[in-house]
Amino acid sequence: MKLDVLNVDDDKMILFIYEKMMGHADFSSHPKSFSNGYETLDYISEYKNEDTKFLIFLDVNMPNLDGWQFMDKLKSIGLNKYCHVLVVTSSIDLSDKEKSETYPVVIDFVEKPINIEKLKELKNLKQLKPFFEN
Repeated sequence: MKLDVLNVDDDKMILFIYEKMMGHADFSSHPKSFSNGYETLDYISEYKNEDTKFLIFLDVNMPNLDGWQFMDKLKSIGLNKYCHVLVVTSSIDLSDKEKSETYPVVIDFVEKPINIEKLKELKNLKQLKPFFEN
């Protein structure tokens, strides 16, 4: 099975930084970046298959389609079974963390900024570990 890493954030600088960090942390050599949830849904719809799992680093606070609406849409169109979501936010509001726990597709809640050490820790999550074992 293959892991396809997707970064979703409306800040293009954040997306650039994530791509570089993921390469340096040996997390993903070719992550894909999207500045809105609709583009991400289109990508997953087009490339979904039984041999691929999408790992989505999802910003919660985005215009047009926020992270919560994105996950609702993911479920309603039946794409959630192909995905793991890491909710990424600068929010320190405990209610956001609690809300993220109500979505089965969410495997972790990550506070911004993400760093190389955090990426290395994420490799050990039970849902991700098989993708990083040699």
